Amino acid sequence: MAIIKCPECGHQVSDHAKVCPSCGIEIMGNITRCPSCGEQTLLCYDTCPNCHEPLTSSVAQVAPLMSPQGGKTKPSRLGELEGAERRATEETPREDGKKNRHVGFVVFGSALVFSLALVFLGLYMMQKMDTQNEIDAFERAVSSNEPLILNDYLLRYKDAPLERRDSVEAMLKRLKKVEKEWDSVYSSKNRNKIAAFIEKYPTNMHVKEAKLMLDSLDWAKAAELNTVASYEAYLKNYANQGDHSDEATMKMNEIKTRQEAEEQARKDSIAAVEKKKAEEQSKPATPAPKPSATTTKPATTSKPAASTPKPAASTPKKPAETKKK
Repeated sequence: MAIIKCPECGHQVSDHAKVCPSCGIEIMGNITRCPSCGEQTLLCYDTCPNCHEPLTSSVAQVAPLMSPQGGKTKPSRLGELEGAERRATEETPREDGKKNRHVGFVVFGSALVFSLALVFLGLYMMQKMDTQNEIDAFERAVSSNEPLILNDYLLRYKDAPLERRDSVEAMLKRLKKVEKEWDSVYSSKNRNKIAAFIEKYPTNMHVKEAKLMLDSLDWAKAAELNTVASYEAYLKNYANQGDHSDEATMKMNEIKTRQEAEEQARKDSIAAVEKKKAEEQSKPATPAPKPSATTTKPATTSKPAASTPKPAASTPKKPAETKKK
């Protein structure tokens, strides 16, 4: 048995004591000596508290304890086993900690990869949606055939493919040319030119306005003639769907009614004349008067009087009445 210094509190204690009487730490079988500085320390330490050098974990390197006779004694087998178990117990949490850190790194890496994948997937989907929206806007602009929608496409999709932008710009130029032509037709008010514009550009935005102009011109012509034939021609051209179809029908019926009344009056007049003739023919004929026995001599024609005019007899003038004083 030897007196040693407690590695924990520094008090003198026997190396065969089960625990230190001062701090209560286990002594027997739990003490080793640092191979570097020779300082006694506990088996549970990985490094020497004095020189901070790593301590060997082999039981064979445990420093020999002094016997009561001053000789060296072999370390207790029980202490060696307890120290080995303690070291195994201490090393297990350390290995578990390494495993936990490894698992944490794996989980973190997996989460990072998953997050990046989501980000790239989102960017891809957004890009795909933008591309599809641009294609839909192009098709809508081309099918609309309207300058406002075409200009809106060029302003919104400046990064669109060059071939689609060129197509839209070419269509805009063509529409501007058509606009100039329409201005000329509109100002002319000529029926033939308006009809030619409708036939040439059946899908143009001004076709509806052009048809209204034709309707107005045809109605003005029909109203000017004001005949049944003119109104019938108007109704036939617009299949009774013109803006003035109801008015044309009304005026045509009025003319027909007036003509029928006039025709009936003419027939009635003819019938009355024929009836009168028939009545006169149905009366008996009266005998002509007989000539008298005495024949009168024809009156002698008097000779024409002399052309000398006779002087007119002068009528005496009445004296003017004297005024009473």
